[in-house]
Amino acid sequence: MDFSGNKGLELIRGGLCPKNHVIPDSVFAPRELDLFDDAEPWMPGAGVALVVEVTSAQANRDRADKRHCYAKASIPLYLLVDRERQAVTLFSEPAVEFEDYREEFRVPFGKPVPLPQAFSLVLDTADLI
Repeated sequence: MDFSGNKGLELIRGGLCPKNHVIPDSVFAPRELDLFDDAEPWMPGAGVALVVEVTSAQANRDRADKRHCYAKASIPLYLLVDRERQAVTLFSEPAVEFEDYREEFRVPFGKPVPLPQAFSLVLDTADLI
């Protein structure tokens, strides 16, 4: 996987997605797609495998607005590190028509988060405690 920190994504505004531009904390895409080399400052979400957000002072934007935008863009995985709630949530199986994810796996800080096949690893959240 290729990784980019704070890479701007162009998304489709409307419905539950209030913005057409968002900047995730981290973006992962298959290396063979070569999405990040020579990419424009704002790139389409097509091909992105995973976005990661760590909640900020405006946590509801990360919990709801961005979640709906990523699902609407068919980004397969959204990992939310929620500092206030001290939990990590992996959203998967985007339902474009509902602008949300069908699956949600949440664990408190300290518990492992298994990432699916494209990553095939278990994310250790012990250091987040």
